[in-house]
Amino acid sequence: MTTDTLACSSLIEGFISGRDTTLATANRIEVLLDQAFPDDEFIQGVVVALARYRPGGHDYTLNETTIRTLLLRTQRYLASL
Repeated sequence: MTTDTLACSSLIEGFISGRDTTLATANRIEVLLDQAFPDDEFIQGVVVALARYRPGGHDYTLNETTIRTLLLRTQRYLASL
């Protein structure tokens, strides 16, 4: 695992646990996943979802619960690689 991948895993864990669900954290996860897995279809779907994240959610955006669920699936997916 690279340093960026470890950092991303830590950020994902923080988001899932509810410790840090800020927009900045979601954006950082988005960038790290995009850079680490540019050709992975599942991860690119996660990247798109993270780009639609806004705390509290609004029209056409995704909220914490939706992203938390997606990041749980992402954790399992990454562990299977």
